[in-house]
Amino acid sequence: MKRGKKLLVLLLLLVLLLGAAYGAARLNSEEKMEEETVYTTVFTLDPDEVTQIGWDYSEALSFTKEEGGWVYDADSAFPLDEDYIDAMLETLKELRSTKTIEAVENWDQYTLEVPICEITVTAGDTTRTVKIGEETALGGQRYLSIGDGNAYLVDSSVIDPFSYGLYDVLKMESVPDMSSLLSMELVSGKESYEIQRLENSGLAYSDEYIWFMGEKPLDTELTEKLLRYLTTMTWQECVNYHAEDLSKYGLDTPAAVITVHYLETVQTASDETDAEGNTVYETQEERTYTLEIGAEGKDGYYVRIQDSRMIYLIPANVAETLLYTTYADLLPDEVLLMDWDNVKTMEITLDGETYTIERTLETVADDEGNETEEVVYRMDGEEVNAASIPEALDALVSTGYAAGLTPERGEEIRFVIKREHATFPEVEFVIYQYNSTSCLVTLNGEATVFVARADAVSLVEKVNALVLK
Repeated sequence: MKRGKKLLVLLLLLVLLLGAAYGAARLNSEEKMEEETVYTTVFTLDPDEVTQIGWDYSEALSFTKEEGGWVYDADSAFPLDEDYIDAMLETLKELRSTKTIEAVENWDQYTLEVPICEITVTAGDTTRTVKIGEETALGGQRYLSIGDGNAYLVDSSVIDPFSYGLYDVLKMESVPDMSSLLSMELVSGKESYEIQRLENSGLAYSDEYIWFMGEKPLDTELTEKLLRYLTTMTWQECVNYHAEDLSKYGLDTPAAVITVHYLETVQTASDETDAEGNTVYETQEERTYTLEIGAEGKDGYYVRIQDSRMIYLIPANVAETLLYTTYADLLPDEVLLMDWDNVKTMEITLDGETYTIERTLETVADDEGNETEEVVYRMDGEEVNAASIPEALDALVSTGYAAGLTPERGEEIRFVIKREHATFPEVEFVIYQYNSTSCLVTLNGEATVFVARADAVSLVEKVNALVLK
């Protein structure tokens, strides 16, 4: 190895050794500092003995412990979230200081003349006061007074459980778990409708439709997205915990009343017993939840749970989605939703001629004698390669809703699909000419959507290629 390379290696080793030494020295220094930090307990109390607590952070508040729990001194009707009081008392259980400034004369010097937060706590016949000031210049600690003439340095987080106003410690009503939703009714001046979950209802040609408005199927994804606005709703804030005048919020005559019927998981004994004589418990019961939407405020819409006096704000986009969604917004956008496993025949009418294609499941053996079941299509008794027709129908994409329209131009192609289905053994699917770019689709005689004319022409060409061979 050349001399220069040896020197370079030695220099790198020296750097690594110095780095390791520095890291060890720093670690030892930090451990020493931690060991040298001495904490002194300057304030203690037993939370179970406290009967009154008050604090003045953004506003002066006080609460008294009564037989039923903590009560707001200014209004016994206030719905307190007692977890906040518990956190405060846990903090006051023991206050530890890292430094004592004795016999303070100038309290303003430590921001304790007018503290950020002043706390009073009563246990038995004794009321004590704790004042919390600003953070120190180096941060991480705050000045604190307990009324003994001294100032103390304590952890800066001591103020966190007390940094609340009245509405911050309010316990808001909870929206129930409506994951097992049965129906939703909306009544307003602009739109009134009911959406129901009806599985295997027989109301639609496809059993994949589970949401209905009346007897009309709805798009599953769009409907469940709408319902999630209700079932996962969270309050933006509570603006009045005991409103007397509902007209201030537009809730004397709500813009909409939404009622949700859902199943709640419970354990209720029934009158039945099992084979061993044990009581059978019912695990779900139907419940009702009603939400009223009022006027639009500066930061959202006012709402309340029906019969409650607590008024909340919810985001404008949530309220407006619930208020202004209509049947037209929830229409299925699928062109054809077909379970081909149940299909027996397709009757295709094209240019005045009708062709019947049978679909069967047949056992086929390969050259080695292994048997498998395969879908086989036959026309006039001969096997045909018709798998591309269902694939082409499934691939059709809606370009817009056409509900309510009447076909006025010629028929491009017609399918009558016969299948094993209790209520819809036949599905008629027809594509009509509409304009130079679009075709109109009808299902069982009702217009549903538009499809691109190019896609319709492609479908016709596939059928022609099959039947004209």
